[in-house]
Amino acid sequence: MAARIIQGVAIVVSVLVTWNAAMAADPIEDLLSATYRITDRDHSGTCFLIAEKVIDPAKPRRVVLATAAHVMREMSGSRCEVILRSESGDRSYSRAPFSITIRDGDIPNWTRHPAVDVATMLIDLPDGVTVKPLSFDQLADESRLIDRTIRAGSEAWIPCYPAKLESNDAGWPILRKGSIASHPLTPVNSNKTILIDIRAFGGESGAPVATVVNDRPMVFAVVSGMHRQTDRSTIPFEERTMHTPLGVSIVVQTTFLRETIELMYAH
Repeated sequence: MAARIIQGVAIVVSVLVTWNAAMAADPIEDLLSATYRITDRDHSGTCFLIAEKVIDPAKPRRVVLATAAHVMREMSGSRCEVILRSESGDRSYSRAPFSITIRDGDIPNWTRHPAVDVATMLIDLPDGVTVKPLSFDQLADESRLIDRTIRAGSEAWIPCYPAKLESNDAGWPILRKGSIASHPLTPVNSNKTILIDIRAFGGESGAPVATVVNDRPMVFAVVSGMHRQTDRSTIPFEERTMHTPLGVSIVVQTTFLRETIELMYAH
């Protein structure tokens, strides 16, 4: 009779922050779990959390917040809220707004890429929230484009908060789906932004844009804006300007998000 060896696995549970690392992986749920609304009440955008490349034992709850740079810039005060979530024993969720300081006077606490519309900052998560951040290796670099893992026509999953809308009272994002509408994607220095075939709305800026690779979400872009057609008409007593969305979203490739994270640590 074949011998069976059962290997014990030690599990460390933090009472401060539940990372949910032991839960069965689902790539889309993982993507949703890492995405949050960021708001100062007047303005609203989308952000997502990324685990630090090297965890500092002295700061085990520290993560990287990523979003579009213009989302941070448009927040008018020194503080804003990230709408985190907390899971209860019955696996239900409740919203857990968390205030962060984004400026000290006129000096931003976030780092912007010098060439594109992405920004990052380090935050220390509060007690009791349920967070599953993405890992740094889930941010696609140019090699994923060269080997055609990600290419024109690839599916694009976008968890976001269009027009300040949340999918439920707990603050979960709304999951949207499109496809990559640009070709070529490389070299990235000549294609810093690409297009997604999906109609964009205010509040989606900063959202991760991902596909699924080996049963894991792979984020390849960050939502930045939209394309629209502008028409102007003039009659004797009226001038009218009309903007028509083209159903195309502008996104920044994550090569530059990776660079922004490295720049943030360099500072």
